[in-house]
Amino acid sequence: MRKNILLTGMPRSGKSTLLERIVLEQQNKVGLLTREVREDGERIGFEEINHLGEKALIASIYFKTNVQISKYFIDFQNLNKLISSVSEFNKSNFLYLDEIGQMQMYSDKFKDLALKYLDSENICLATVSKIYSDKFIDSVKNRNDIILVEITPENREERYEFVTKLIGKIKKAERYAMQPERFIISENLVTANTEHGERHLVKTQNSWKCDCDFYEAHQICSHLIAFEEIIYRNKKG
Repeated sequence: MRKNILLTGMPRSGKSTLLERIVLEQQNKVGLLTREVREDGERIGFEEINHLGEKALIASIYFKTNVQISKYFIDFQNLNKLISSVSEFNKSNFLYLDEIGQMQMYSDKFKDLALKYLDSENICLATVSKIYSDKFIDSVKNRNDIILVEITPENREERYEFVTKLIGKIKKAERYAMQPERFIISENLVTANTEHGERHLVKTQNSWKCDCDFYEAHQICSHLIAFEEIIYRNKKG
């Protein structure tokens, strides 16, 4: 199911701020935030903070390690120590990661954690680097179960409203997918009996479009996500 939301954008686009704003509104959450560490107004490093408020300094101008990105030296062992606190979760937890980026790629445990979150049945909200690319990050962006949302300083407020509503749409899609009898499927038309009346999915070339207002505005909706999941389960047997 498309239930992994990835926020991407240029540095200082506000994607981390947006993620943290949304995370603060969620209940039963598990995950990691990355924050700048400043000294006399100057950025001197980065720290990770888990949902319990525990912190680990992962990059600093004062570290003396073998890994350096820009002026920061990376101590991924500090990150690894914090990962164990966010590795266990239940089906009701909202998962989040900020960020899947260059510094974190030095930790195999972080990459394992990212895959565990993305492969779970839980909704996962994460930020992902736009300017840094490697095999792992590219594989994450190319997954079939992700919704990639680009953030800019100009669209940040509108994207906040969209992502907040999208989380609700994914939760609704999960309920609909558990009730496949709601969907009457023919070759090029699907009628979905929803909580708000009938909605129709129409096949155009190799894609499906829904006639609901949310799809018209964003090209995704709970009906389409649920239908995709039902088709996937039917093929899987």
